[in-house]
Amino acid sequence: MRRRLLLVMVSLLAWSVPPGATGAIGFDPAVAPAVGQMRDALGDALIGAVEARQPPAGAGSLVVGVIRDGRSVVVGRGDAGRPDGGPPDGHTLFQIASLTKPFTGTIMAELVREGRVDPADPLEHHLHRIGPVAVAHVPAYDGRPIRLRDLATHTAGLPSVPETPRFSWSRLEDPYNPYKPLSRGDVALWLSGYRLPMPPGKRFSYSNVGMAVLGEALSAAAGQPYERLLKRVATEPLGLRDTTLHPTAEQWARKAAGHARGRSVPDWEAPAMLPAFGLYSTVDDLLRWLSANLGDCPGSAAGPDGRGCSPGTAATLALAQSVQVDGQSLAEPGALGVGAMALGWFVAWDDDGTPIHWHSGSTGGFNAYIAFSRAHRWGVVALTNSDPDQVAADRVAIDLARRLARGLEVRPEVASLP
Repeated sequence: MRRRLLLVMVSLLAWSVPPGATGAIGFDPAVAPAVGQMRDALGDALIGAVEARQPPAGAGSLVVGVIRDGRSVVVGRGDAGRPDGGPPDGHTLFQIASLTKPFTGTIMAELVREGRVDPADPLEHHLHRIGPVAVAHVPAYDGRPIRLRDLATHTAGLPSVPETPRFSWSRLEDPYNPYKPLSRGDVALWLSGYRLPMPPGKRFSYSNVGMAVLGEALSAAAGQPYERLLKRVATEPLGLRDTTLHPTAEQWARKAAGHARGRSVPDWEAPAMLPAFGLYSTVDDLLRWLSANLGDCPGSAAGPDGRGCSPGTAATLALAQSVQVDGQSLAEPGALGVGAMALGWFVAWDDDGTPIHWHSGSTGGFNAYIAFSRAHRWGVVALTNSDPDQVAADRVAIDLARRLARGLEVRPEVASLP
């Protein structure tokens, strides 16, 4: 893999960080004939990578899943702190933070396919209120409006978070649950008064509030709440039963307890930012999500013969993965550098010029990372409830992505970041 791939992926790790005793391993039973080979190569590589990055005793857990050519492996290490006492495994629920954003991008792709929105639509065509508060004015720059594509690619000119009378990152009421006081109405009032610093579509600037605003606009265009859109487009057809904004009591019993700087911390509550980083999920569910993005859809989204994806689902996922903004074409690419943006996905480039789609994220006590290469049929997801400042999920996933991209070379040592 080209060094530039890792440099792009590593250079963006900062966005993942907020401004052991037990373990489990599982092999996909559907691929029993290949289990022996997986233990030699894929399984051994995954075990080594996880054990090299696992949290210290008492500081949380790390669960990682890999899919390659339709075969999957899951490894967990550490202490998940689950209320039911279960081990860190593919069923353990984590906050997945900004891994939510590719789901929002995929919702946008579905609405484009249905003809409800166009990526070039001005935001003001769809967004008239957020929650109970009207959006009196949608910001523009010298008559150039914010487009839906700009929001999905972090080029709208919006900051990462809003500054409102009740919410400011510089004066948080509760650093362990910072977004709780920010309401959807607050975002509406803030957006109405915000002035763009430059024309949309010119500068890459990662924006959580921009993705939240996109979710509001998509909900308005579809006439459905964001949660209903999420279920209709992604979680129900793909059988993602544990990917949710609001866990059930049974799911809470399987949820890992967040950790930061040696202590247990609460989950972040962010009622105004759900389309940006509101989801919970498991490694098992995210492997199903990866499988779909690799062209093998489970459940009702499978193709007519039970293989591949249905035509509609395939078209939606392909659009979500399509490059919308190339960093080299921007006036100010910033941290995007030579990378690119699809709809909610970051895109890096492999040696042969094929795309690697990825995203990372963290809340106060969780770190998450996902990446896949459709061209080379591999994907990796890592979730941890250990200190997000250590970005352990990012690092182990990049370790594995490097090895998968060059054919999973079997080496006595585990690849590490440069």
